[in-house]
Amino acid sequence: MSTPTSAPVQAVNPPPARRGMGGTAKSMVISMIVLLGGCLVLVALVPRVKSVQQATANATAIAREVGSAQKWNVAVANGLPKGWTATNVNLIPGSSPQTWLAGYAAPGDHYAAIKQTRGGDRRWVAQQTGASAQVGTVTIDGTVWAKFRRNDGGARSLVRSAPLGGLSTVVIGTGPWAQVQLFARAVQPLKGSPAGATS
Repeated sequence: MSTPTSAPVQAVNPPPARRGMGGTAKSMVISMIVLLGGCLVLVALVPRVKSVQQATANATAIAREVGSAQKWNVAVANGLPKGWTATNVNLIPGSSPQTWLAGYAAPGDHYAAIKQTRGGDRRWVAQQTGASAQVGTVTIDGTVWAKFRRNDGGARSLVRSAPLGGLSTVVIGTGPWAQVQLFARAVQPLKGSPAGATS
């Protein structure tokens, strides 16, 4: 009989030494400082916008076009002091009834706008004023305007008692009453528009 041969015994090698993660806490802190320094340099080099310029609109030219197309004598603000800029001027798309809007950026980061339509009823006025409550009246250049203020303290509105250029007229603003009234005083029908009448 033959004797079994024994299988060769393989030597067991120890696992390889672990690489990486062999640094100290001091090395990790230095690496973090270097990374944060690099981020700060990138942030310092990236240009930032200090203020955003709002696009301006040529209110007179747009009013002339809308007035001609609608046969309306739409109003724009004339003679406002420095700091007022027309920014949003158009016939509001999809509005019923058709509504003219001439919006202006006002001093103090406020906004004011003229809204007009032919034959605007109470429902139209409520839409333009945000269903605000009437808080009184004010007379501006001989015309009575009803004062409305939103319940949330937001926009103030003035509703003209008589049509302006044959159109129902509402002035809204986010500034104080004095600013909204100054704006209402500047609202005038565009001269040379087809409808001609100014009151």
